[in-house]
Amino acid sequence: MFAKIIGICATIFIIGKFAGIGGEQVKYFTDIAKITLTQHEVNSIAHQIYGMTIIDGRIPDRSDEDWAAYIRANMKADIPGRDSAKDYWDKFYNVHEVDTVPGLSREGFVVRSCGPDTLENTDDDIISGFEYNE
Repeated sequence: MFAKIIGICATIFIIGKFAGIGGEQVKYFTDIAKITLTQHEVNSIAHQIYGMTIIDGRIPDRSDEDWAAYIRANMKADIPGRDSAKDYWDKFYNVHEVDTVPGLSREGFVVRSCGPDTLENTDDDIISGFEYNE
């Protein structure tokens, strides 16, 4: 999947050069590719962590550093040398328990990327998670 996204980005860049597309449009298309790759990673991390909840029904209480170490140990980076515990904007993924839909659902957990603006809890955050089984 990663190779396809890189191929698409390279094609957009080359076409952009010939068609006169400016740097802002290239950045826009690059962000779309990064968002797609990050959503895939966030989903994979959430599925990996969800497997742990089968043991006692909840995710373990870990520090941000411990979650980063867990992600590195269990998720292979798509690009050699890239830190798999960070998103494509070089920010660490956050893992925490939440009420997934406040007032309407059970407790669960989410894995969150800060997204293109690199700020937490904004509209462009990329999120995946699960509700706990009762």
